[in-house]
Formats: sequence, structure tokens, C-alpha cells
Amino acid sequence: MAYTREDDDIKIFGSENTEADAEFLRQIESLDHHRQNGNVEKAHALGKKLYTIIVDEETKLEIGDKDFAEGKLLIKTGVLALFATEAALNMYLPSAQLSTIAISEMHRLLAKTDSPVYEKVMESPAYSFYYLSIRKGGADVSEEIGKAFAMNCRHEGEEKYIAEGKYIYERVTREVRRQIDKIGFAD
Repeated sequence: MAYTREDDDIKIFGSENTEADAEFLRQIESLDHHRQNGNVEKAHALGKKLYTIIVDEETKLEIGDKDFAEGKLLIKTGVLALFATEAALNMYLPSAQLSTIAISEMHRLLAKTDSPVYEKVMESPAYSFYYLSIRKGGADVSEEIGKAFAMNCRHEGEEKYIAEGKYIYERVTREVRRQIDKIGFAD
């Protein structure tokens, strides 16, 4: 068989970028490991459980100040709660793959609710501010998240808003961590 120019676009696995190939294989092996030890199934279950906590009146987390459960503040509170959920999954699950699975499952179910609140939450640019607060780090990430929440609510520097943002972030993070511990992921 003769070599032709048509063969130029064919890439042979492992022929050039061995570091990328090795990383790709590590990812596949890791996912296979998590499938075999039941973690993938547990991540799907966690996503479903978090969805239930979000939408079910019986299990819904109480927010601190009831003023934040109405109108535009409800959406701003929802954005922060969803961000805190995703951040906690990324921080406390054994792998990024598992957090991606749990987050995807939760969002898949939330999208099915056809909720205008969920749509507005997903359109919000506030995620960027919360992400920057976490990246900034420092002694008190919760305080930084609270400040970002106050700014997002157009009440920058107001203690009531900072405290509520901090409370939401900490409350949601604790609950997600509790659910992760309850499910018991394998190493």
C-alpha cells in the first residue's frame, strides 16, 4: 500500500504528543476506576439528591433572611446557592470527573423543570464574581463571597447583604459536604 497525500490528516495515537496521550489515558483509567468502585453511580445519585434539595419544599434549605426569598433577590440568592453547590462539589468530591457528573445531573434535572427562575440564574454573570472571590482566597473566602453577593445585589458594602451572602455560601457548602459524606465515595 502506497502512501498518499490523503493520509496526511490521519493521526496515529502516541506518535507525536506523548504527554497529552498519557494524560488522556490517565483520565480514562481514572473514570474506569470510578465506574468499577461505584463512584460514578454515586455521583449521579448525588446530583439527583441536590436537585431534590433545591426544588422540594420539604427538603429545601432555609435561607437566613426571608427578604432574600422574593423578587429579584430570589434570583440573586439562587445564583449564589447554585454557585456554592458547584464549588463545594469541585472542592470535596474525590475527582473533577465525579464533580462534573454530579453537576451535570443536577443541571439536567433542573433544566427539565422549565423554571423561569432557573433560566435567569443560568444567564447571570454573577458566577464570575464568586469565582474570582474563591480564586482570590485569603483568610475568609466566605466574607469575600458575601461582599461579591452584596455587590451583585447593588448593595455593595452593606452588612445585611454581606452577611446573607456569607450565610448562603456557608450553609450550602455545609449541606453539600454533608451529602457527599452521607453517600460515602470510595477513594
